[in-house]
Amino acid sequence: MARGIQELIFYGDDIRVETFPEDTRMFYAKPPLPGVADPVQTIRRALDHPVGAEPLEKQLNKNSTVTIAFDDPCLPIPLMRNDPRGLIIQELLRRLAKIGVSRKKIRLICANGLHRKFTLKELSAVLGRRVVRRLGPERIECHDATLPERLVDLGSTESGREVVIHRAVKESDITIYVNVNFTSMNGGWKSILVGLGAWQSIRHHHTPMQWNGVDSIMEPEKSPMHLALAEMGERVAEKCNVFQIETVINNRVWPAMLSGLLSPIGPDADAGPGKTSRGALFRAASVSPQGMKRWIRNRLRSDYRLVDAHAGAIERIHPLTLEKVYAQQNVQVDSPVDILIFGVPNLSPYSVFSVFNPILLRGLVLGYLRGLYRGRPLVKENGVIIALNPGFEKFHAGHHPSYIDFWERDLADYTDPEVCWSALSESYAHNQKYLEKYRNGYAYHGTHALINWMWSGMAMRHVNGVILAGAKEPETARKIGFIPADSLESAIDMARDMAGKTAAIGYQVIPPLFSVAAAGT
Repeated sequence: MARGIQELIFYGDDIRVETFPEDTRMFYAKPPLPGVADPVQTIRRALDHPVGAEPLEKQLNKNSTVTIAFDDPCLPIPLMRNDPRGLIIQELLRRLAKIGVSRKKIRLICANGLHRKFTLKELSAVLGRRVVRRLGPERIECHDATLPERLVDLGSTESGREVVIHRAVKESDITIYVNVNFTSMNGGWKSILVGLGAWQSIRHHHTPMQWNGVDSIMEPEKSPMHLALAEMGERVAEKCNVFQIETVINNRVWPAMLSGLLSPIGPDADAGPGKTSRGALFRAASVSPQGMKRWIRNRLRSDYRLVDAHAGAIERIHPLTLEKVYAQQNVQVDSPVDILIFGVPNLSPYSVFSVFNPILLRGLVLGYLRGLYRGRPLVKENGVIIALNPGFEKFHAGHHPSYIDFWERDLADYTDPEVCWSALSESYAHNQKYLEKYRNGYAYHGTHALINWMWSGMAMRHVNGVILAGAKEPETARKIGFIPADSLESAIDMARDMAGKTAAIGYQVIPPLFSVAAAGT
């Protein structure tokens, strides 16, 4: 592959300049939408003029009890330098104080759902140190999806889905939910029902039926998961006062000092010294110790900017949010490709402040990256995916204990995603070791490993194969159902043997993250 197109590609904790065949279709994100000039004023306007709800000043008085819930630090990727959630909560605290609501009547809840709980230091990445200092550990907590005394049953929907959420949502005079919409799968009723939901509710919309590998969760108008959430949300709206604040951020991922180095080369760049010098720099950096690279990755902060904010009733504001998300995220594509290439950094929503493991790798490639579409995937049915990542077998024992047990004990016997979910989900959910570590040890819920395995497995059914290019541990790649290859070049040769020598090949250049939309979608 001596001649071709040169472009950046992320490879675990490294970055490379790779050469792609000349006939490769390159898919790039849209330029960043302009950030608002004054984020605080934008937030204040949203709160002053809520949609479908009265302003907080008309709903509350000095005797009101207030719950403020917020997304956990799993998104966006990477975490932001100036997170709007912290700005919003600062503004909310200012307004509540002006109304006369005392500090002891306010509680902050991290809506981590089945994700692990986070330390106050970790939550400060979202809240900011000022909020953490003001409220402290006695007023800030993480949700627990398993403790009956912290949950309330709102009944079942007509289709029999149990709606069980954090008790504070029902018992507070108002629950104010603050989120960031990084992609179109976020926000809406997903915020409350997943982030503050109980296991017995989440199991109704995190299933093979809802995550089937066909209906994209990036398309909430059609996604079975989002339709289930909408039905369950009606039950919450009947019994609880929820006031949602949704924000949209752009895709300006890198701070100015890193932008020139880490942004895509692009289709109009000259084949001059810029590429050569970047390639040499990345090669030199790649010899750094793996632990050092992981340390840097976990402290990297993005430069995403706030572009819009809406407040009020969920069903009224979420369509406004999606309109802006689609304007930033959706790239129209006329036709899919037979072979699709992804660069895969060691960045998963579920490895924040942690370790990227092979089950997360499979979930990132097949769940998130392949799933970044509306209308149809960018890779054809029975096409081939090439994922560039070293694929190390490494786990965080504290954060991912059920992942380790599944990897070592059960994976070989439960490769089928539907069989795996039906046979193991309840036993993993009620396993006392996993419950104890989830409740008190900053571990993911016992079923979380199975969710990633199920989701990626359902998508795996729709491709002819996934080749892991640059695989450092071939047996690890095979264990997650991937085909190891030494290099991108050899992976492309293998993919063409599988898909045909005339197969159309494409490279979705990520980051920044974006979703493809079939023409007319």
